[in-house]
Amino acid sequence: MRLSRPEPTVTSRRPSPPARLRRLGVAGVLIAALGAAGCGSSTKSTRTATVPAITKAELVAKANAICTSGNGPILAAGAKLAGHPSSAQVVAIVQNTYLPSIEAQIRAITALGVPPGEQSQITKMLDLARADLNKLKSNPALVGTDVFGGFARVAHPYGLTACAPTS
Repeated sequence: MRLSRPEPTVTSRRPSPPARLRRLGVAGVLIAALGAAGCGSSTKSTRTATVPAITKAELVAKANAICTSGNGPILAAGAKLAGHPSSAQVVAIVQNTYLPSIEAQIRAITALGVPPGEQSQITKMLDLARADLNKLKSNPALVGTDVFGGFARVAHPYGLTACAPTS
């Protein structure tokens, strides 16, 4: 025996007025939240655009300070190299001290920003620093040479004399 199901009526298909109001309310809250999120992002970009760029003098001073503080561990590691360590010890010193310190200096200087009109100069300096760093990564025995000479030839005349000071 088959039980018949009652056919739905027009009124039973529609949600009750309170349920419809709740759905509209939820939809309204979502739309308002999306609108507020959209407004928030435009305010943020406006604030970002009004932040003054770093000046060349500020960049030079801050970059030299970054290099000066980062050079401490490098100089201490350099003293270990003066004792004529084995090639395995040289690799360990380079990998554990030189590379992390120099990478941190490059990241910190990059984060400072670029003075107006100096984009190509700063990009060139940082690209040279990264290229010289990659040479040292590939061949840790270069640590006792002028491996950062390419960077220094551009950075020192710009004013970054504390960066790669022995080059």
